[in-house]
Amino acid sequence: MYNKRTWLNSDKSDSTGSVVAFDGKVTYKGKYLDERFLEIADCRSKIRLHQTSDDTKEDFLVKIKLLKTEIEQFIEYLELE
Repeated sequence: MYNKRTWLNSDKSDSTGSVVAFDGKVTYKGKYLDERFLEIADCRSKIRLHQTSDDTKEDFLVKIKLLKTEIEQFIEYLELE
């Protein structure tokens, strides 16, 4: 099981930005289900990328690697601006 939560804002900030990465079993209506997701939140908005029932683990890895690439490219752009 993997369950990590990281705050994105400093302790002095009023904002509640966070990242949650989870891989493990959850209880839903009395049944244990496998769950895998990456959730990014800031104040009132959030996105959750999860491995759907149609996705393989490899499909999910491709999805989050594409997200990582886009974030890295945006960081590079902003640093050069």
